[in-house]
Amino acid sequence: MPTAGRLFGAITFGILAWCVTAAATPYFIDALPPEFWQPLSVGIGIFIGWTVVGKRTGLGYRSGFGNGITGAVVVGFWLLFVVAFEEMIVKSMRGNYDGVVDALVGVFELTLDFGIRLGQPEVGVILFVGGVIAALIAEIFAQRYP
Repeated sequence: MPTAGRLFGAITFGILAWCVTAAATPYFIDALPPEFWQPLSVGIGIFIGWTVVGKRTGLGYRSGFGNGITGAVVVGFWLLFVVAFEEMIVKSMRGNYDGVVDALVGVFELTLDFGIRLGQPEVGVILFVGGVIAALIAEIFAQRYP
């Protein structure tokens, strides 16, 4: 059911995902992320803000703080996983994997590789501090407009 907390959770986490992708873009090889990186990241942020953070709003500011950290971790994981999955598809089309299981293991290896490459301090600070701020904004609106 749509609530103000879900709406503002979606909006703020969409903005957060856009900021994270802007900060992480220089750390891709040759500073060239996949073409879908920015719009898909915003979509992931909106989805996580609506389903994970927005669903748990209205329980108080301490809960909002925890929701922000949870939302930041979930957004970070899915951003890395989606980029790694796309890279795995490209590599599998080139015949770099022996089979399906090898490709599935490759996704998690690529996720770890992208996590190391994109896990720079400024990206992490933007993700976690921004996640807490975004969740607290959603909490404010959830309490003001129940």
